[in-house]
Amino acid sequence: MTRFNFVLISLLLSASFAASPVHAADRKTAPEKKKKVQGTENVEVAPDDGAMANLNYIKARERVLDGKYEEALPLLEEAIKGDADNVTLNHQLAEVLLRLSQFEKAEGYAKTAVAKEPKNNEFRATLGGIYASQKKYVEAKEQYAAIMENDPDNIKAPLLMGIVEAESGRTEEGVAVLTKAYEKNNDNYMALFYRAKIHLEAENAEAAKVDLDKCLTLHPSFVEAGTALGLLHEKLGENDLAIRAYSRIQGSGRYKKRLAQLYLQKNEYEKALNELTEYEKVEPDDYTARVKVGLIYFELKQYDKAASRFQEILKEQPSADNVRFYLGAVYEEGKKWDLALEQLKKVTKESSFYKEASIHLGFIYREKGKFKEGVELGRKLTKGHPDVVEFWDLYASFYESQKDYKKAMSVLNDGLKKHVNDEKLLYFQGALYEKLNERPKAIENMKKILSKNENSAHALNFLGYTYAEVGENLDEAEMMIRKAVTLRPNDGFIQDSLGWVLFKRGKVEEALAQLEKALTIQPEEPVILDHLGDVWSSKSDFTKATDFYKKAVAFAKKDKELLKKVTTKLAGVEKRVRVPTNTDEAKATEKN
Repeated sequence: MTRFNFVLISLLLSASFAASPVHAADRKTAPEKKKKVQGTENVEVAPDDGAMANLNYIKARERVLDGKYEEALPLLEEAIKGDADNVTLNHQLAEVLLRLSQFEKAEGYAKTAVAKEPKNNEFRATLGGIYASQKKYVEAKEQYAAIMENDPDNIKAPLLMGIVEAESGRTEEGVAVLTKAYEKNNDNYMALFYRAKIHLEAENAEAAKVDLDKCLTLHPSFVEAGTALGLLHEKLGENDLAIRAYSRIQGSGRYKKRLAQLYLQKNEYEKALNELTEYEKVEPDDYTARVKVGLIYFELKQYDKAASRFQEILKEQPSADNVRFYLGAVYEEGKKWDLALEQLKKVTKESSFYKEASIHLGFIYREKGKFKEGVELGRKLTKGHPDVVEFWDLYASFYESQKDYKKAMSVLNDGLKKHVNDEKLLYFQGALYEKLNERPKAIENMKKILSKNENSAHALNFLGYTYAEVGENLDEAEMMIRKAVTLRPNDGFIQDSLGWVLFKRGKVEEALAQLEKALTIQPEEPVILDHLGDVWSSKSDFTKATDFYKKAVAFAKKDKELLKKVTTKLAGVEKRVRVPTNTDEAKATEKN
C-alpha cells in the first residue's frame, strides 16, 4: 500500500497558516474596543476577551513562523477560549494540531470551521487531510469531492483525491484520478509528481522516471521532483543519469550535496567542490559538507586550503577527532612533521580514529628516524590495546626498519599468541624468516596462510617469487603469481614477480613486457629497474641495461644491500659498452 504523509501534503496544498490574521469581521461576537472616559486617562482598563484572543493569536503566529508548533498550541487554545466561534482560530488550531499529529482534537476544530463555512475549500482540505491521516478514507474523499463540487476547476482537490485512492489500496483508481487531472491541465506537474510516487510504490521504476522527468521539465525549480529522479537513478545504479537529473534542477538546494557525492564517486573532485561550494551558500552550517570540502582540498593537494578549513571547524568543535585526524594527515602529507604530530597526539583513545591516528604517528616517527619514540609508541599501544592487530604490526616494523629482525620476530610471536593465525602477522613473520635466512620457515608461513585463504594475493606472490629466486617449482610459481595478478591487477610488485618468473623460465620477451608494465605502475622501484637491467643484459643490449641499472642505483639509496648488488652489475655492463679509443684496444675487445 502506498504511504503518503498526509500531514505534510495537506498543509502544503492548503493555504499557509501565517497568511490569515484574525479580523473583526471573522468574529460575530467580537466586542468593540473600549473607549476611555475623559478624566480616566491614567486608569488601566482590562482588555476584553476579543482583544486577548487577537494578542494570543499574534504571539502564536510568531511561534508558527519559527516552526515552534508546541509553543503556539497553548496560545491558540487560550485565544479560542475568548472567541470560540471564530472560524479562523478553529481552522488554525486544526492545522497546528495536525502538524503535531493530534488528529482527534484537530478533527473537532476542523469540523467546526467547515460547519460554519462549508464553501471554504481550504477548511475542507485540512479536514480531509485529518481524516486521511487517521485512515478515514471515505470521509476524506467526501471532503475532496465537496471541494471539486464547489470549484470544478480546483487543481488541488484531484491531487488529494488521487492520493487517498492510492493510500486506501485503490492504486489503479489513484493513478486514473491523477492522470485525468494531468490531461485536464498539462501544466499540472504536481499530478505527475504524485503519480510517480504511486508508480514507485508499485515498483514501476520506468513509469516513475517518465513522470518525474516530465515534472522536472515543466518545473525545473521543483527540487523535490529533481531529487526524487536523481535518487531513483542512483538506486538503479545509473549514476551518470542521476548526475544529469540533479544538474537540471534550477537553483540551490540539498540536491547539490547529492550531486557532489556522485562526482566524488567518479573522482571528479573539482566538480564536487563546485557543487558543495554552492550548497554551502544555502546550508553554511552543514558539518559534513564543511568537512567534505576540506577532504576534497586534500585530494586536490591544496594542503593550505584543507588545513585552513579543518582549523576553522576545530575552533568551533575542538572535540571533533575526525577533523583533528584529517588536519594531522594534511600536515603529514605536506611534511610538516611537528604540526602533524601535535594534532595526531590529540586524538583521544575513545575516538574511532584513534587507531589510524596512532598508525600515522608511527609512520612519522619512522620517517623522521625517531626509532626510540617509535618503539615506545609500539610498546604502549600493544600493552594498552592488545586486541588491535595493526599495533603489533606497527611495533615490529620499528625493529625491522633497524634490521633488528630478532626483536621484530619476538614482537610478532607475542602478537600471534593474541591473534593466532592472523594473516597479516603470519605474512610479516614469514618475511622476517626470509631475512633471517630461514627460507623453509618463510615458505611454511605462506602455505599456512594459503591453507586458510587461497586468494591471499600477497602470500601467492611471496611464494611464487621465492620459488623463482631459487629456480624451483617454476611452473607452480608462474601459476601462483598469475593468480595474484588477477586478484591485484594494479600491483606493480606482483606484476614484477610475474616478469621475473617468466625470465627465469626463459620467456625473455614475455618477461620484458610484464616488467615494463610493472614499471609504469611503480616507476621508481629499484627492484623492477634492476630486473629490467638483467633482462636487457641477457639480450646483450648493454646500453639499455646500463640505463636501467643507473636508475636502480639512484632509487636504491636506502637499501644498501640492493645498492651494492646493482652497483656491481652496473660496473660490469659499463665495461661492455665502453667505446674503444684506439685500434689496439678495439682488437683486444674483439679477442675478449
